[in-house]
Amino acid sequence: MEIKWEQQWDKIYKEQGEVQSYVLPTVKVAMDIFKKNNCKSVMDLGCGTGRHSIYLANQGFKVYATDISKSGLEITKSKAEKLNLNNIEFKQHDMRNISFDDNFFDGILCVWTTGHGTLEDSRKNVNEIYRVLKPKGVVVIDYVSIDDKNYGKGKAIEKDTFIDNVEGEEKIPHHYSTIEELKELYLNFLKIIVFLELLSLKPLI
Repeated sequence: MEIKWEQQWDKIYKEQGEVQSYVLPTVKVAMDIFKKNNCKSVMDLGCGTGRHSIYLANQGFKVYATDISKSGLEITKSKAEKLNLNNIEFKQHDMRNISFDDNFFDGILCVWTTGHGTLEDSRKNVNEIYRVLKPKGVVVIDYVSIDDKNYGKGKAIEKDTFIDNVEGEEKIPHHYSTIEELKELYLNFLKIIVFLELLSLKPLI
């Protein structure tokens, strides 16, 4: 039976365990942005095995570690328990259907996540982020640029989207974005602070 691409993450984490442990520079920038904007509750959307959820919890935020993978969340929870961190809550959900109420979060972190799937998946994700973020909330999010070295590798399934594209994630679609595309996706965010990083290009603020 073919495993849906969204379920590949559970397979990866079950086989490999913690796949990344270092904190990305973008997340250190995010922490400063969240603090400057007085964010208290932050969702780590697509937390994987929890490296950034742990980092943000250690910085004093109330963290909501969320991911589609039950295995990833179990690894994250185990790490948090070993560190006696009690300011993290865990929730399994799809980034295209976030299981929180409207206007719930002060801040949302979403890194190394949004490039997975199609453009329509990204659109659904952005709409859900808009829904659950408070009116004066902050989003720190990154996208992979069409200038990335992996662009064009593998098999195209739609414009700028490929499978068999990244080693270790062959069955997962990867979408590559442009500045123009992101501006269109984020039209609703006029009153929300958004830090967009288009990888391989300059950050957009």
